[in-house]
Amino acid sequence: MKSIILLIFFFGICSLTYSQKGNQKAFYECTGALDIDSTKIDVRSNKLYFQFNVEDSPKNLKDFVWLKDKPKEYFTGYLVNTSDSTFSANIQDGSLIIIQEALDKDGNWNPIEYWVYSGCGNSYFSLKLDTGKYVMIPIKKYSGKFKTKIRLKFKYGADVLYSESFEGSLNVSQFEKETEDVNGILYHGPANYLNKE
Repeated sequence: MKSIILLIFFFGICSLTYSQKGNQKAFYECTGALDIDSTKIDVRSNKLYFQFNVEDSPKNLKDFVWLKDKPKEYFTGYLVNTSDSTFSANIQDGSLIIIQEALDKDGNWNPIEYWVYSGCGNSYFSLKLDTGKYVMIPIKKYSGKFKTKIRLKFKYGADVLYSESFEGSLNVSQFEKETEDVNGILYHGPANYLNKE
């Protein structure tokens, strides 16, 4: 019995270590467009921007299609449109096309996540964000011994939008880029780091 408990403990530790080794696969499912609520959104004029509440776990993850209802693994992010025009972007299987990047020990921004594009045309829909609207996004929370600044890299069309940075921590091994081919829906190929076209 003791050896079974030790074996379960060993595999549990291994799976925790593995989950934080190397770049992680990104997925950022979002809500539909919501009216800006100035009690939770810092309203900035004429901008498309991200806002974070790193102390707040998102509510009602059970309402999301793909995310597990484990709010403590996430904090709350918002993509807000106060510009004078409607913002449009592709979403893939309900997710904005986003990865996280972090400052490495040399002060350079490097990815800690990678994106997997779907090869299925039915995976893609359009998000339309009118002026005065926002979407809520659960942001994956990492932890480790290396304290650093982290930001989001959001790809829409041929453009990229970077968020402001936030304080976080991770394992240094998460800077290791995925070198093997990765799998998605009808997809097999290299990890994508959302560079401009």
